[in-house]
Amino acid sequence: MFVLAYQTPEQATGAVAETYDIFKQRRSPVPAPLLLMSTSPGLFEVFFAQISYFMRHEALSFPLLAAIRFLAAQQVCFDHCVNLNKTWLSKTGLLAEDLDDLAAGRQVAAFSEAENALLATVARVLRREKIGEDEVQRLRALGWRDSDILDACAQGTNMLGMSCLFEAFSKQAGERHPA
Repeated sequence: MFVLAYQTPEQATGAVAETYDIFKQRRSPVPAPLLLMSTSPGLFEVFFAQISYFMRHEALSFPLLAAIRFLAAQQVCFDHCVNLNKTWLSKTGLLAEDLDDLAAGRQVAAFSEAENALLATVARVLRREKIGEDEVQRLRALGWRDSDILDACAQGTNMLGMSCLFEAFSKQAGERHPA
C-alpha cells in the first residue's frame, strides 16, 4: 500500500497493535491514515490522540464529524472514505436524500440549523475561502464556541494534508486510500 515501512493490522506490535484493536473491536477497518502514521511511532501517537479527542468531543457529534469527513473526502477524492462515512451516516439514520443533499452542499434535513451552518462553514474552509467575522458571529449565535468552529474545520482540513502524504507515499501512482 505504501512505500514506507508501516505496520499492518496483522503484524502490528505494542502500542500500535493495541490501537488497532480498538478498531477491530468496533468491527471497523483501521483508518488508512493511521496505517501510514504507524511508520513513525511519535506521529502515530499524536495522530491517534487527535482521533481520540474527536471521539470524545462534547459538541461535535459522531454524525456531524462523519459528515465533515464525507465532505473532505469528496474534496480530495478519497472514494473509499466517502463510502465509509456514507455508510456510517446511513447507520445513524440519515436517508439517501440527506446524503444527496450533503454531497451537493445543500441543507441536510437530519441536521439542525446550527449543524448545517457549521457544515457550510467547513465546506467553505475546504474550498480555501475566507471566513469573515459575520459568519463566525452567526455560528456563535447558533451556539457554537470558537473552539468548536476551529475543531470542525480542522477535522476536515486535516484530510487535505493527509491526501498529500497518501499521494507521495502510495506504491502506485495515483492510488487513493480511505481516510
